Amino acid sequence: MPNAPHLQDEPARIAALDATRLLDTPPEPAFDDLTRIASLICGTPIALISLVDRERQWFKARVGLTASETPRDQAFCAHAILNRDLMEVPDACDDSRFSDNPLVTGEPGIRFYAGAPLEVAGGQRIGTLCVIDTVARTLNAAQREALSALARQVVAQIELRDRVDAMHEAQDRQNMFERQLQRFNDELSALVALRTRQLEAERDRARLYFDTAGSMMVVTDTSGRVIRANRKSAEVLGRPIDGLIGRDWFDLCLPAAEQVDARVYFAGLVDGSQRGERRFRGHALNAAGQLRVIAWHTSRLEDDRGSATGLLGVGEDITDRLQAEEQLRRTLNELERSNIALQQFVHVASHDLREPINSILNFARLLARENQDAPDGRSRRYLDFVVRGGERLRQLVDDLLAYVRLDGAEARSDAVSLSDLLEDTRQALADAIGRSGATLRLAPLPVIRGDRSQLALLMQNLIGNAIKFHAPDVAPEVTVSAAQVQDELHVVVSDNGIGIEPSFHERIFAAFERLHARSEYEGTGLGLALCRRIADMHGGRMFVESAAGCGARFVLALPVSRLIGRTPETSARTTTA
Repeated sequence: MPNAPHLQDEPARIAALDATRLLDTPPEPAFDDLTRIASLICGTPIALISLVDRERQWFKARVGLTASETPRDQAFCAHAILNRDLMEVPDACDDSRFSDNPLVTGEPGIRFYAGAPLEVAGGQRIGTLCVIDTVARTLNAAQREALSALARQVVAQIELRDRVDAMHEAQDRQNMFERQLQRFNDELSALVALRTRQLEAERDRARLYFDTAGSMMVVTDTSGRVIRANRKSAEVLGRPIDGLIGRDWFDLCLPAAEQVDARVYFAGLVDGSQRGERRFRGHALNAAGQLRVIAWHTSRLEDDRGSATGLLGVGEDITDRLQAEEQLRRTLNELERSNIALQQFVHVASHDLREPINSILNFARLLARENQDAPDGRSRRYLDFVVRGGERLRQLVDDLLAYVRLDGAEARSDAVSLSDLLEDTRQALADAIGRSGATLRLAPLPVIRGDRSQLALLMQNLIGNAIKFHAPDVAPEVTVSAAQVQDELHVVVSDNGIGIEPSFHERIFAAFERLHARSEYEGTGLGLALCRRIADMHGGRMFVESAAGCGARFVLALPVSRLIGRTPETSARTTTA
């Protein structure tokens, strides 16, 4: 049973149907009468006014049928509205569209159907006036013409119903308007009285706000005489409000050396030669003779004709804030000097420490070689302690010096081939790769703008960590790759190591932070702090994706603007022990 296709402008047709407001309304005699006439003229036991809705056909009027609606996919009328002309089905059992329709094979056993579309204003066909019989037959020409004419009368009744509804609505609106007008007349006098009280209350609130505002507020006339002043003004100036009203502002509150220039500036605001609203910083002299710095916002006051009546000054005493800012500047300068001195100290200390550390290491190694055949195992063990301790101390000095050198430094912006840089890193770590049996895979990497030495230090730390933190008896596998992710370039160092608990993902980037004892994994705790500092200096970020026992992905995310180009496409390069 093929479903009737929807019309091309189905949304407009549904909108027209909804606009009739007929769906699910009670029976109405006018529609019932037209349905009965159609049944009598056509001589059919069933006649319907059917409205084709979204998923159903609903019967506004019906003769010879008890159902109020049927599914749209079973509706003959859904086919009838596809054309403007009357649709006639002489024998549904011989029509491929309807032969297996449940309304044909079951109740009410339709064999004959004829439906005239109901076309409303705008040309939308919202349903049909249809007649149905349980035996095969046809209509004669007069019956078809009568059925079409009755369909037009159904549409006329719908339009009449709309006009009647509109008239009732208009009458209701008229009645409502008259009631509203009456209420308006009743309330107008009360509203005027209420508004008067509100204006009085607003005036009182404005006075209250003026008096209790957290900023100084001073109103002067055009000559500079104080008309009004609030409590904050009196507090800052150390004078009672009554001691300000009527006094000349310039004589009372300005140093003598500033009065002439201030009066000229004031006169320009009043006569309009200066912009009517200005922000500036000025002085005010309080009753104790202290000079306060005030940030003023002045506005010219005008009457209804636009003539100046005076000025409103809203001010904030910023004396204490300026003193605090000056103190802060001095503190920052002192901190900067201290930081420079600290860097110099660390540099000198690191340099001076290297010489004795190297001496200790060299002599300890000499002693270890001379005593490697000695029978005293304890002395060899002590020498091993000295050597390992000296190496850790030297590594700590080197890392500390590298970390301090980054303070105050600026990252260069040279063209850096990450592929070439990683080749250098591979050679620098050749011993570690060989000792651990590691596999290092380098995917084709791009050329970026950056500081080559800093980026080399970053990559050496990340790859060195990936080689170092591997599970016992598991050879490290390290992969370096790059990909653009939205507006960032992600350079990723991934490994098959011991992994990191998510709760430690931020903690590991702090200076001197270690998650393992030195007996398990060597290190100073500065490597990842250096990596994040270098990422920051390149306008990027450093983060890790990992879980315990599942390896780790350290990501250097740089702005895509640092990407210059990609290296020629080649296969990934692999180094193994």
